[in-house]
Amino acid sequence: MILSITNLKGGCGKTTLATNIAVGLAHAGKTVCLIDTDLGQASSLEWAGIRGEQKPHIQVMGKKLAQITTDANELAKSFDVVLIDGAPQLEELADRTILASDVIIIPTKPSLQDLRSTEEFLKRFRKVKALKQASGMDVTAFVVINEANTNTNIFKDIKETIEQLDEELIHIINDRTAYRDAFAYGLGVVEYDDRKAKKEMQDLTKNILKRIK
Repeated sequence: MILSITNLKGGCGKTTLATNIAVGLAHAGKTVCLIDTDLGQASSLEWAGIRGEQKPHIQVMGKKLAQITTDANELAKSFDVVLIDGAPQLEELADRTILASDVIIIPTKPSLQDLRSTEEFLKRFRKVKALKQASGMDVTAFVVINEANTNTNIFKDIKETIEQLDEELIHIINDRTAYRDAFAYGLGVVEYDDRKAKKEMQDLTKNILKRIK
């Protein structure tokens, strides 16, 4: 299974979400490889460098997007789940990520700018999905509202808009310091001491597992 966490826009929490999903899947007994495609920032690689050896192992490596389909498919032979931590992308590079994936998770913050970026990404997704289906393959997309403050009007408006899309709203991740703190120690929040954040990510992991069986 090849699962990508990506969007066209930067700053929507892709890497934090990708590392937490990787940890959640590892704790669920899956072998996981996380591919960092943003080699300029290399945030997932940095996170892996400070992750303790006593924690469930997650293989993290850097790859260029130019050959991501070949690389991801090769790695999928050895791991239960290959996670692609997608860099902010030009549209043609986004197409390559979609082509390489079985499932796309699209993180978006509850802001108008992020919503517009997500809508643009989904236009690309639907075109590539049609091409894959014509070739006998498929890809599914889900939207995660990330770093949400559920008490605000903008959150409620964005959530309502996303719920009207063809793609499913899979989960809401609240804006919690635990995500940033855990990342700084090479952890996922399921390994950290914030019970609400831990349950949030456990629920998301279960939701993903139901869809990738």
